[in-house]
Amino acid sequence: MPDFSRLPFTSDEYRERQRRVREEMKARDIELLYVTSPPNIQYLTGYEAIWYPNRLPVGVLLDVARDDTLFFDWVRHAPYVGTSVFCDEARYFQYGESDAVVSAAIAERGRADARIALEAFSLNPSAPVMTALGEALRRQGATVISGDWVVDKLRLYKSPTEVERVRRAAAIADRAMLRLREQLRPGLTEAEVSARLNLLLAEEGSEPAATLPLVNSGPTAWVDVHAFPSQRCLQAGDVVSVDCCAVVDRYHANLQRTFVLGPSATKARAMIAAAAGSIEVLCREARLGEGPERAAAAAVAYVRERIPAENIWWVGGYALGLGTPPSWVGHTYLANDGEERCELREGYVSNYENVFFDEAEGFEAGYIDTVVMTSDGLRALSTIPRELLEVPLR
Repeated sequence: MPDFSRLPFTSDEYRERQRRVREEMKARDIELLYVTSPPNIQYLTGYEAIWYPNRLPVGVLLDVARDDTLFFDWVRHAPYVGTSVFCDEARYFQYGESDAVVSAAIAERGRADARIALEAFSLNPSAPVMTALGEALRRQGATVISGDWVVDKLRLYKSPTEVERVRRAAAIADRAMLRLREQLRPGLTEAEVSARLNLLLAEEGSEPAATLPLVNSGPTAWVDVHAFPSQRCLQAGDVVSVDCCAVVDRYHANLQRTFVLGPSATKARAMIAAAAGSIEVLCREARLGEGPERAAAAAVAYVRERIPAENIWWVGGYALGLGTPPSWVGHTYLANDGEERCELREGYVSNYENVFFDEAEGFEAGYIDTVVMTSDGLRALSTIPRELLEVPLR
């Protein structure tokens, strides 16, 4: 009997997730779904890895007519799969043989001519791998169709146990960010600040996030929004933007705050203060059962009435939850302009970003919070003030 004690959720929860996917498959006229998106694999089986071989279609097969699951992975991962994956059966392949192994397994189940859905929008594997697999399945009689967003759609609305992980992660992020404030000082490099925050997050109970903490400072910060933390040394008077996620059982909570090292007349203070109330507008206007775009538009309008357009980098947000390197970004947005539209239901988790810049002064500043839709409305999880946080010079 397999031992699933290492998995973060109960067998019943994984079975329920798989059942819901089969219901969605039935609604979309999908007979078999081959899931290869890493967060989707984890959602259905508990499987997690820091690295996925991009030449292999690591994945899990669901059949609308069966209650079991068939997992596929690299042969070198067999011992790990045996202790860390909620599945009923596993098959393994080497490089160069995955098409044959997957096709044979499907044929053995009498499903060679089924309507088989594959995921294309995925961080892994590379596109040619899925193209080759689709061609192999067609050769033995399958009708290959899109399986994109089947699992992602269900993952949007988290169970109480999932939301509990997000709330724990948000509390961890708050504690780590406040501790970082006590350690910031001129002379540290951006890379050192990122590393310190990573350590503080771990000390507070976080797992490694899908993306390292982002740290931007100095005269090029306004263009370095998604750059790696550099070897630039912080200086007195710097505006320092720090963006991170804390993680519990791979569920991410996003937090960004902006610091200033010592006294400063920076414009960043007034910008953040002027926009701080926009998250209250977002939460007040959000309605269960509606799309998020109306509330998001009201929040954006609030900011645009107070901040010049030339200083606004982005006001918006995207779905959060399970994340694997290199990104924690979900597939739906508060503006509802992503690859798939969504509505606000209990358990919907998103970040909410107010990011500003000033080319002349040379800074990036703002705040990012994690919000959760509850039966009582949309709620922000961070308790850290949305203001420019001054760090006394020591």
